[in-house]
Amino acid sequence: MVENILVAVDGSDHGRKAVEFAADLAESYGAKVTLLHVMSSPGSSRVPEELEYLGKLEHIRITEQDLLRSAAKEILHEAENHIGRRAVKELGATIETGDPATEILKFASANGVDLIMMGSRGLGNLKGLLMGSVSHKVSNLATCTCITVK
Repeated sequence: MVENILVAVDGSDHGRKAVEFAADLAESYGAKVTLLHVMSSPGSSRVPEELEYLGKLEHIRITEQDLLRSAAKEILHEAENHIGRRAVKELGATIETGDPATEILKFASANGVDLIMMGSRGLGNLKGLLMGSVSHKVSNLATCTCITVK
């Protein structure tokens, strides 16, 4: 039985489909859903050159770290809004930083997840394709059931 679903979200089309599928399963099984976004890098505390002028005009300081965290929150917010319209028992969301596959596996293990759901292809770069995708790594190393969605 499915009781605790982890959905790795990255803002990709496949990731959005994984959120929809997880919501369907959670409704059917009365399962808890946790949305997880993993930032590969926390970003630096420097202000991007493109925003220096804006910062001087508006008297604000926006760092690379602020931009990355804001994008991560927006990705989670979109997924939460989609699932929030459904009859899901319990919904949580979190952001981690590090290698996406490692962080997904670590979170699943630490939180008693019995199903990991993610898109089959994310927003990764060519390097990710050459070294193996996150979904491939997670599917091979997870101790629980994994579903990759196209």
